[in-house]
Amino acid sequence: MPLFGRRKQEAEPPRRGLADDAAAMRAALTAMQADRGGPNAPIDLRAIVRDLLEGEVEAPTADVRELVRLHTGADDFYAKEIQPPWEGLSEVQRAQRLDGFIELSTMLDAAGDGGGLPPEMSAVVHTKTLLLAWAFDETYGYLSRLARGETQPVA
Repeated sequence: MPLFGRRKQEAEPPRRGLADDAAAMRAALTAMQADRGGPNAPIDLRAIVRDLLEGEVEAPTADVRELVRLHTGADDFYAKEIQPPWEGLSEVQRAQRLDGFIELSTMLDAAGDGGGLPPEMSAVVHTKTLLLAWAFDETYGYLSRLARGETQPVA
């Protein structure tokens, strides 16, 4: 019996967490933004979500693959998960929301199996967190600001 348990355990890939997926998601989103005109082009999170969830680009993470497998609607995902913590908010408000999502993602990672929550919840939270973190960096980060020609100090 232990032999079968060991095989099953070896066959299942270890669950990746938010930190593991950050580099892959950043590379994919940065490439998508480059296709849209690079750092000078406005960030269109709605279009990016559509490309990710409608299979226009290869899913950069297992979480995105899971959302695609579950046929998560891009427009619904954007309206429920991305728009409220992003659109119409100040930099400080966005940062506060993002910090909360990072904390929630960390708690989900620590729980391992999602702590009894629906399996898609972790995929939603991780994907939302990584999308918003990238958008925040692109919007407020120094390198992105310099690439756009914004050399004045932040007030």
